[in-house]
Amino acid sequence: MMDFSGCVNDESLGPTVVGCRDDFDFTIKFERIFFSLIPTSLFLALSLSRLVHLIRKPIIVGGTLLRLVKLATITVYSAVQLVLLVLSTTRSGRFGALFIPSDAIALGSALCMITLSSWEHSRSPRPSIFLNGYLFISILLDVSQTRTLWLASTNATEHAYARIFTSGVALKALLIVLESQSKTRWMLLWDTKIHSPEETSGLYGLGAYFWLNRLFLKGYRSILKLDDLYPLDATMASETLYNQHSQQMDVAIFRGQKHGLCRSLAKTLAVQLLLPVGPRIAMGAFQFCQPFLIETLLKYLSTPSETTPKNLGCGLIGATLLIYVGIAVSAAFYWYFQERAMYMARGLLAATVYRKTTESKLSAADDSAALTLMSADVERIIVGCLPIHEFWANAVEVALACWLLSRQIGVAFLAPLIVVGCCIVCSYFTAKLTGPRQKAWMEKIQKRVGLTSSILGQMKHLKISGLAVPVEEAIQGLRIDELNAGARFRTVLVYSSAVAYTPLCLSPVITFAFASRTLDVTTMFTSISYILLLASPLGSLLQHVTSLLSALACLGRIQSFLETDPRVDFRDSGSSLYHTGEHVDRTTDPGPSNTRTANAADAVSDSSAIAITSGSFAWQSDKPTLSGLNVSIPKSRLTVIVGPVASGKSTFCNVILGEVPVFEGRVLTGDNVSRTIGYCAQTPYLSNSTIRENIVGYSQFHQERYEEILEATMLEEDLALLPNGDGTNIGSSGISLSGGQKQRVSMARALYLNTDLFVFDDILSGLDADTEEQVFRRVFSSNGLIRRRNATAVLCTHSVRHLPAADHIIALGTDGSIVEQGSFQELMTNDKYVSTLGVVLLSGDSSSDTPSSSGTDRPKPAPPKPPVVSETTDSGRITGDFAVYRHYFARLNLISIVAFATCGVGWGFFSNFATIWLKFWSEDVGSPNPKHSNAYYNGLYALFQVGSLLCLFFLALAVFTSTIKFTGAKLHNETLRTVINAPLKFFATTDTGVITNLFSQDMTILDGQLPMSLVNLVLYLFNVLGMAAVILTSSPYLAITYPFLAAILYILQKFYLRTSRQIRLLDLEAKSPLYSHFIDTIKGIATMRAHSWVSHGVKKNDQLLDTSQRPAYLLAMIQRWLEFTLHFIVAVLAIAVVTLATQLRSNTAFAGASLVTLMAFGEALSYIIRFYTMLETSIGAVSRLKTFSETVKSENEEGEDVVPPKEWPLKGAIQITGVSASYDGEENDNNNTPAAQNQFPHLVLKDLNLDIAPGEKLTICGRSGSGKSSLILLLLRLLDPVTPQNNETETEITIDSLPLSKIQRSVLRQRLIAVPQDPVFLPDGTSFQSNLDPFHLASEADCRSVLEAVALWPLVSERGGLQAGMSGDALSQGQRQLFSLARAILRRRIRAREREAEYGSDVPSASLDGGVLLLDEVSSSVDKNTDEAMQAVIRQEFAGYTIVMVSHRLGMVMEFDRVVVMDEGRIVEVGKPKSLVETEGSRFRDLWLVGKTGK
Repeated sequence: MMDFSGCVNDESLGPTVVGCRDDFDFTIKFERIFFSLIPTSLFLALSLSRLVHLIRKPIIVGGTLLRLVKLATITVYSAVQLVLLVLSTTRSGRFGALFIPSDAIALGSALCMITLSSWEHSRSPRPSIFLNGYLFISILLDVSQTRTLWLASTNATEHAYARIFTSGVALKALLIVLESQSKTRWMLLWDTKIHSPEETSGLYGLGAYFWLNRLFLKGYRSILKLDDLYPLDATMASETLYNQHSQQMDVAIFRGQKHGLCRSLAKTLAVQLLLPVGPRIAMGAFQFCQPFLIETLLKYLSTPSETTPKNLGCGLIGATLLIYVGIAVSAAFYWYFQERAMYMARGLLAATVYRKTTESKLSAADDSAALTLMSADVERIIVGCLPIHEFWANAVEVALACWLLSRQIGVAFLAPLIVVGCCIVCSYFTAKLTGPRQKAWMEKIQKRVGLTSSILGQMKHLKISGLAVPVEEAIQGLRIDELNAGARFRTVLVYSSAVAYTPLCLSPVITFAFASRTLDVTTMFTSISYILLLASPLGSLLQHVTSLLSALACLGRIQSFLETDPRVDFRDSGSSLYHTGEHVDRTTDPGPSNTRTANAADAVSDSSAIAITSGSFAWQSDKPTLSGLNVSIPKSRLTVIVGPVASGKSTFCNVILGEVPVFEGRVLTGDNVSRTIGYCAQTPYLSNSTIRENIVGYSQFHQERYEEILEATMLEEDLALLPNGDGTNIGSSGISLSGGQKQRVSMARALYLNTDLFVFDDILSGLDADTEEQVFRRVFSSNGLIRRRNATAVLCTHSVRHLPAADHIIALGTDGSIVEQGSFQELMTNDKYVSTLGVVLLSGDSSSDTPSSSGTDRPKPAPPKPPVVSETTDSGRITGDFAVYRHYFARLNLISIVAFATCGVGWGFFSNFATIWLKFWSEDVGSPNPKHSNAYYNGLYALFQVGSLLCLFFLALAVFTSTIKFTGAKLHNETLRTVINAPLKFFATTDTGVITNLFSQDMTILDGQLPMSLVNLVLYLFNVLGMAAVILTSSPYLAITYPFLAAILYILQKFYLRTSRQIRLLDLEAKSPLYSHFIDTIKGIATMRAHSWVSHGVKKNDQLLDTSQRPAYLLAMIQRWLEFTLHFIVAVLAIAVVTLATQLRSNTAFAGASLVTLMAFGEALSYIIRFYTMLETSIGAVSRLKTFSETVKSENEEGEDVVPPKEWPLKGAIQITGVSASYDGEENDNNNTPAAQNQFPHLVLKDLNLDIAPGEKLTICGRSGSGKSSLILLLLRLLDPVTPQNNETETEITIDSLPLSKIQRSVLRQRLIAVPQDPVFLPDGTSFQSNLDPFHLASEADCRSVLEAVALWPLVSERGGLQAGMSGDALSQGQRQLFSLARAILRRRIRAREREAEYGSDVPSASLDGGVLLLDEVSSSVDKNTDEAMQAVIRQEFAGYTIVMVSHRLGMVMEFDRVVVMDEGRIVEVGKPKSLVETEGSRFRDLWLVGKTGK
């Protein structure tokens, strides 16, 4: 019979036995119920649901042999369980009621495993987590039962049962090995290139992060590339997440609710957020076992060895193994699930923000908020929400620790609660400051990053305008404001950290003060362990509150963005009325009697493509732009929109696109008219890609159609001259193309679309007369491309000479109403606007499609991108570079360095010597004759604890305030100055997203992650040194392990760091394309919506987002791998401490001190390597900034240090002698001879010789791309002459006999007055006066005077006057050009006044009013009347100036002294305009005739 007798209480629940088995075992009843019956019953119940889940899955795995081996092993195990059941049934005695049901259920579970294992093998890609988990837990429980059975066996039957039971455990162990085998090699239709090994990892591979090993080895041995990283898990893909959860993330669900987005996000990811709960509970349970282990160990050591059973020491070693390994494993699973949940949230939020951006309204001013939300805000949300489960877990742990502490020291446990209560009150006040201060900081970041991003694409025009220095000062000023706002926020963090550490430092002091009468060694160290378990969670809780509030604030910002009203497409098809949205609150006047009025009948007629009835439209509800519109756009015809500056022509185009936010009336499109519209904006939207990619976009490539488009837009000859043809990269915003070329590429993209409706907004303004005529004929004429497609075209233009070719003309007035509309012949008889334009209908108009005989000059070639975006050298990516640390620390002030050293050492000493002090205190208080009182010991103990707290506070305060402000300002200023001083070629070859990343992502790291990691590394490094000394006190033999431990840690960090550093760099690099695409979307959203490319843009964003998620997610995972590995090292160290203490009977107090220190040692070790790694990866931001500043060559060269006299240039005499120039810097050392020019075909200016007399008015003409604007850039030193190898021919450019090659470039651009083709402005919100007078030299009266001169004062007055904030985007293109001219006039007047003040009245004022004025197509976007008015103002204001003007409007050229005709970069003709016009065969005459007659 099997009675297993020997213990009197084996039939009770115990749980421990009494009087037998050395009193170190569980009772049989307890084991059978809790180790067998309950686990197997739960397994059976859960198996059924798992089988139901698996039966619906397809078979995806082969591997028949492995499956058969598994089934055979389970079958044998089932047979063993059957034998045990037979023995229990036939031979059981007093435990029959326990053995029979437990063995029967065990047999049932074994039989269930047969089916479960088979289905798991064939239908799941990974080894069964459920089955492996059960087997692992059951083996741990069975080991305890096996020990009990062997110890309790007294006869042959009982021994036989124990043997069979042991064999069953061995079979389970074998089964674990089989079930944990990877099935990747037998997967059916499984491509490892698109699947991560994480998807095929089992329980042990996930828990120990074995699936990362291959990545670690590759990163250690070689340089990682993005393609080397594992693919993103399919369940984490952005598109999948959004499609699955878009309904829960619908704005309608949480609109207007506080923290509504937070709740919706939690519901959306409920399962993912709940998965970490189980491992977190297990981790807390294992952590709370540590005080019991310490208490038991200290009691064991304080008891004489003769009276303690030997098994107890072995049991303590085993318990140490279970506790510390349990902490490692549970923490690994906890953070694995939590990191996955956070990165799923990141993907979902970023995808949602992008989709909202595609739905947002167009606004008068560009809003860069979305970019900041997608980058900085989402990252802060992940950081703040990562410890979300710590809040409830820490609260539970605090309550439990209080209860355990009260059992140890009685009512004195209230002492730490008093400290905690005070800290909570303090945290409440600091938390109230967190949200507002962080919001203010984030707004500053958003403003600076948005401005920096916008000015990068305008750098050429900023330099032309002489505004580079004011813009640099403005951006640096924003950076200083941002750092000050950040310092105020970080000060709150410092106080929060101090408050968080206060319970840890002061709770033991106050507790021991109240419990001083009951203290002994065991009580003291056990109490300390409980206080650690109480204070550490509280400190963590209080510290994480700030991060959580920060995350909630960022979620609130995203929610506010998502709740903004979307763009409403008010257009409708057919006769139905769409009437939703904002409305102009007034009664509209339909305006004067129109030649043709649209009514409801017209709206639905087959001849109308678009009909607008009683339409009023505006960008702001109180400022109507268009009113009283009744229009019918004829189908398959050309409609031309004309009108004066700011009459609403561009708004009219946006009405057709459905983009204007404020509307009333109705806009109807024909039933057969495509909703896809080929649209060209007035300012061309181009992405930083090749010409072909810009033209084709997201459409399918068709060679024949593509060639037809190139021919129609006259791009073929341009492409033939490019080094890479249509594969040439055009740079951000098309900076490497001329204005006309950008417009033609934009036009080609629209024409490439397969649609029947096109809208062109002033796309002819940048073309010369000949190119304009040819493009118009090939595209818009009666036999042009659009007409051959039978498509409808709407063209807004100031080129009124094309009006005779229009089928329908709409003339807008200055008040935004329709002055007249109809055919050209009808309107010429009206005696209204069109008839006053002087357009004559000539025979042959719009009939010829003769191509131009002359080619256009090459655009600025875009050579391959320089390696300025490479963060580090290849070796530096792996090993790092200590020169970067020197670069960073050189920008620290002395106070910060002294604070580092002093406070770091102080923290390490005070925080650890306090534990040693407890040893002396406990031994003295336990002695018969104490040397000192408790007050003495507690007083010094308090001194040590307060000292550690003060060191922490002052170190953090010094770094987070002064250090960040010093380094942040200096490094930003250096990077900004590098950008400002970079040559023009740099902007043509470098992606805007890459530079933006330097000013956003890298500056964010510089202000946050880098100093945070530096502070924590210093604190933990000194702390661990002290901890190591404390742990050593338990046994001198531990010193033997320290060299090995140091070697292991060194190898570990080398192995880990090589991979983590590279992945961090890849993380930053992968974000650049994402940000670039986001910036492109913000800039070109109207074009994307018109072209129906939004879905393609979303798909591309999802792909780029997933690509950026890969390194970010893997970086988080390898950090958790490091933590897991270090926990195991601590487990080994803990086992060594307990083993040496129990076997060698160490000093009780020292053993207690060591084990208490070990409770935090593992975490401290983990933090050292983690923060060192974080420092190494975040210092990469400094490396990138350093590399950027050192690699990007400044346009300023040696010898350019001359600052001319203040009055220079007084006369304005310009002399150019034998000069050639190239945009390709590689040609600067080439010969300048004609032979060299043939050898190097990328010269944009060739052998120029030109003398311009003082005060002469010179016009430069020529076809698009002939080098006109390049000559302006040459005079401003934005384009450098080619340096000849031999000096046979002297090349020089002088102004007033002073060589430009010796003058400081910034001074040169301030002294010459230049007006670019594309006007530029200071940051949005800057006042009108500051934009007019960026150097603050003029009075309000001066500013008003120049605005009146260009007829802009009524506009400025209406918008609040000179001190009101302005946005350049709120002005029409024509108004911007007028404003830019006003700025030039003001500079001229200020200069004249300064000269008069300097020379006095003795010198005639006329002789002082001289200089150089450079004009580049300043009137291209204004109507004819405004153009004439601008020319009159220029002649009057700059009468004494030398004027060099580039113009395509040759009618205005006749008033100039001379005209220079350029072609292919050469001057081909110079003379007086009137004489050249009358000369047969003159190149100027040919151009003039084309512009005048269209021939």
